[in-house]
Amino acid sequence: MRADPVTHKPRLAWLAGPALLFLILCGFYWRLILSNQYTWVDSPDLVHMEIPRFQFQAARWHAHRFPLWDPYQWCGQPFLGQMTGAACPLTWPFVLMPLDSSGKVHLSALHWYFVLLHFLGGLFAWWLCRDLRLSAAASLVGGVVFALSGFFGTASWTVMMAGFLWTPLIFLFLLRVLRGRRPLASAALCGLFVGASWLSGHHEVPTYVSLTVAGIWLYHMATSRGPLRRRSLGLAMVAALSAALTSGFQTLPGYEYARLAKRWVGADHPVTFNEPVPYSVDASYSLSPGSIPSLVIPWLPADVNAYLGVTAVTLALFGVLTGWSAPAVRIFLGVALFGLLFAMGTYNVFHGILYAVVPLFGKARSPVRMLCLVDLAAAPLAAYGIDALRAGAASSALRRIALALAIAGGAIYAVALGAGVLHPFQANPNFMVAAFAALLVAALLTAWLRKAVGERFLVAGLLAIIIAELAVVTGTFSRRDARGPGTVAGKLNGFEDIARFLKAQPGFQRILFDDTFNIGDWEGIDCLGGFGAGVTANILSLEWAQPRTQDLLGVTYSVTKAPTRAGQELAFQGASGLNVYRNPAAFPRAWSVHRAIRMSSAEKIHAALADTAFDRRATAPMTEDPPPLETCDPGGDEIRMPSHGPATIRIEARMNCRGMVILADTWFPGWYAAVDGRPAPIYQPYLALRGVVVEKGAHTILMRYRPASAILGGVMTLIGILGACFLALHAARTPARPDI
Repeated sequence: MRADPVTHKPRLAWLAGPALLFLILCGFYWRLILSNQYTWVDSPDLVHMEIPRFQFQAARWHAHRFPLWDPYQWCGQPFLGQMTGAACPLTWPFVLMPLDSSGKVHLSALHWYFVLLHFLGGLFAWWLCRDLRLSAAASLVGGVVFALSGFFGTASWTVMMAGFLWTPLIFLFLLRVLRGRRPLASAALCGLFVGASWLSGHHEVPTYVSLTVAGIWLYHMATSRGPLRRRSLGLAMVAALSAALTSGFQTLPGYEYARLAKRWVGADHPVTFNEPVPYSVDASYSLSPGSIPSLVIPWLPADVNAYLGVTAVTLALFGVLTGWSAPAVRIFLGVALFGLLFAMGTYNVFHGILYAVVPLFGKARSPVRMLCLVDLAAAPLAAYGIDALRAGAASSALRRIALALAIAGGAIYAVALGAGVLHPFQANPNFMVAAFAALLVAALLTAWLRKAVGERFLVAGLLAIIIAELAVVTGTFSRRDARGPGTVAGKLNGFEDIARFLKAQPGFQRILFDDTFNIGDWEGIDCLGGFGAGVTANILSLEWAQPRTQDLLGVTYSVTKAPTRAGQELAFQGASGLNVYRNPAAFPRAWSVHRAIRMSSAEKIHAALADTAFDRRATAPMTEDPPPLETCDPGGDEIRMPSHGPATIRIEARMNCRGMVILADTWFPGWYAAVDGRPAPIYQPYLALRGVVVEKGAHTILMRYRPASAILGGVMTLIGILGACFLALHAARTPARPDI
């Protein structure tokens, strides 16, 4: 049995540490997995958007289809291209779990997914610490700190968590490269996990992590000389290629979508891909210097995820103090300072410089997310602090630290109690948690210095205080039966009667829903509109809020509190207060035209569609050269749509003469049409819809979504994974050089 690299004693089986970490996390999140009363899905964004997206993925996977296209939002949008988490392999087992009797995902599956993400993040941090030759006990503390504190411990967006949890593995292999340990394989694996972070479905954290890793590579090359610099450049290129390939399944469709979409970024208008995110947005999402105490005081500010706790911060600082000679300690301190300073955004002039010269940096738009780098660094630095304590290092400095904690804790405790002297039990609990933790840590360190407690008691005590401090996070979980705007019970079950009514109507329905909840993804109902970060620019340009445009797009029902325009008929009254109103003038989902005209600009098409004298049903305006059509009575055409699936649509047309069949769904690259089995081009009439030319007679039109970006991206990802694994296996067969 191998020896522990620090204690030189036989260590436990390799599963012991991860198993204990898993048990700690299960206990920590007992509200989610050991009771049926609470949920982490407790914010409007999660309830309105993320959980319906999860449901859409589950429905597609259970239909044995990959969720490439979402037909239920904005007349159809590329689901993978929107970077929604569909490319993240960690999600796939959970969307495949059995659904409930109504075909919905179980909240328990979402809860276990939440816990698994934290466990994987902690496990990867454990591996990082062990690779740095830290003890099993110290590595366990590092894993707990990473899993439960800071950004990773307090963020509720699983797509962000899934992108960040790979970061310990990124740095594990990056540090191996710097130490000269199997550098080629390590560089490829470093890039592999950078690419894996981009598969998560959100760009902010992967952007910041990728730029940080690139900065370390550049520094390493700048400080190298001669052949070593050229070798470092080659390894950096291997890592970059591995990252680019591995990320392809998400980044290629995401880039395709970004070029053709407008994105809401917090400004007063949506921006296109070529427009910079206004710096005022970065300023609004910057960490205020006054919020820095939130590193040790829980929930002091309401807008950041910084809370590490007194114990973790103390251990990390002690690790820096005692381990300065270790290159990894200096690197992690630099990463932490970089993350903290640049999280301040507008308060740091250097952040503005990077925003101005590095386009990808400006796209991230949320400087406060860079606190994730502090979280990353805190875990191994705290582990270094644990091993320094066990080794009895810097005892004089430790005495001063214990005294400072006792004084600070006592003073904060006294001030907090004094502030509520008339009502002692109403003293600020946030300050009380920090003060009490400081006093406990001071007492434990003092007992250790006086040899009143042993090593195991010391580590167990510090770990217990860390867990107790961080447990305030779970106190914010909502009750599952809570009702009201934005709650799980209030939204996920609030529109079931409306959904049943709409699904019972004949034909294909599209609705305008007067609520931010994505009922389309949750219930499988086509919607004009939806809650998300972006929409393809073509459908957004159609002035969709106008009644005439809604009729053109086949909006058969409006779900609102009261009629929104003339001619609407009450069809159903919902228990939620929203009613269903029928729009008698709505176009069918598919129809035919025998006249297509070119107009020079989108503005002229807007004017034509708004003009009541313009026959929208018979004439299709286009900004491209229209195909030749034949003039005949369109009233004699018969257009039927037997099936309309998320990625496959079948239309049967019987035409009096050559015409264009219009489908009121969003035009987007990747859709292919075949008429009677022969490929046919898809035109873009009405600025945003799909049109296929059909000859006289009876024909079958089949449209399929087969995006080249997703296919090529998937091949890239497969090559990236296989290539990195091949290099790793090849390197494993050769003896490793000793670490530098």
